[in-house]
Amino acid sequence: MKRRLFTLAAASAALAACAPFTPAPRATYVLVHGAFQDERAWSEIKPRLEAAGHRVVTVQLAGRGSQPGPVEQISLNTYRDQVAAVVRAQPGPVVLVGHSFGGITISAVAEAVPEKVRTLVYVAAYLPAAGLPDQSMAKLAESDKWNAFNKQRQNFILAKDYKTAGVLEDDIVMLFCGDCSPADQQRTKREFFQREPLAPAATPVQLTAARFGQVDKVYIRTALDRAISPQLQDQMLARTPVRKVVPLQAGHSPFLSQPEALANALLAL
Repeated sequence: MKRRLFTLAAASAALAACAPFTPAPRATYVLVHGAFQDERAWSEIKPRLEAAGHRVVTVQLAGRGSQPGPVEQISLNTYRDQVAAVVRAQPGPVVLVGHSFGGITISAVAEAVPEKVRTLVYVAAYLPAAGLPDQSMAKLAESDKWNAFNKQRQNFILAKDYKTAGVLEDDIVMLFCGDCSPADQQRTKREFFQREPLAPAATPVQLTAARFGQVDKVYIRTALDRAISPQLQDQMLARTPVRKVVPLQAGHSPFLSQPEALANALLAL
């Protein structure tokens, strides 16, 4: 009897050794940039995720770069529909990542197509709450009493026609990349900052507990952030609990100041 058991065990081991290797499941990451920026914000993150074997799609939102168009025709729904189309085109649920204002955009997408989102990841991002009124980027930013935007200095500048907004050039580095290397600070000023269509930022996102509320969420908290203060980040997290909070000792642009740490956080979801 003992010999028979040994033989069966050996046979099972042999069959297991001959079975085809099944690799670990790979994810599809869809990366959404924030205000004043474009998809180049992810240039240090995309190759790191791809090197780990994952599929990565970066989105260039309307109104900039390769997605020009009349500014007055761009709305928050434009952003939502654009990203949702990318998400729907993927073969399965995606890891949907948003930086800064991108947190509003990915939340709207999750409300529209919750079944296509495996996890929402907020990177130094606005995290709206389901069921609350006026969850716009503008209102959330206005509630941030601790950030470094100075209303008297007016480092947030509105265009005369109220169609776009920008940041005072002298304050860009301080607000967004104070912990970056000198080279990345210059890159921030040279490549990333552009006029932002104002209508999407002023539009409240409408979210429900039944759809957005059921999607898995992770927040990457930036402790040195001067654009979205750690205090506001904590307030938003108190209103909208997430499965996991990943702390980074970084400013508002961890994709530049700490790309390895940010990529590892995304890989460890």
